[in-house]
Amino acid sequence: MSNETQAKRRGRPAGSNSFVKLRLEDLIAIVGTGAVVPISKVWLRDQNISIGAAVVPVAITPAPEPVAEEEKISFSLTTFDDEDGGEKDEE
Repeated sequence: MSNETQAKRRGRPAGSNSFVKLRLEDLIAIVGTGAVVPISKVWLRDQNISIGAAVVPVAITPAPEPVAEEEKISFSLTTFDDEDGGEKDEE
């Protein structure tokens, strides 16, 4: 065959399958009963099952530990009006 007549094929080979069969009991043992499992839309359609909105996973993070309040330091500020310590010369 010449290169011009032979079509370039890409992707998954014809007839191959991306899925495996797994018993539900085994799947639950692996991921637990609360897990979100991706399911093929084609399989759902073949089972006459329609799904509304997709499940959106929510990340839950613990609240940060409360920070202990630091001890406050008391201080006072003194301001001076002129450079010689506030005393004015009388002339």
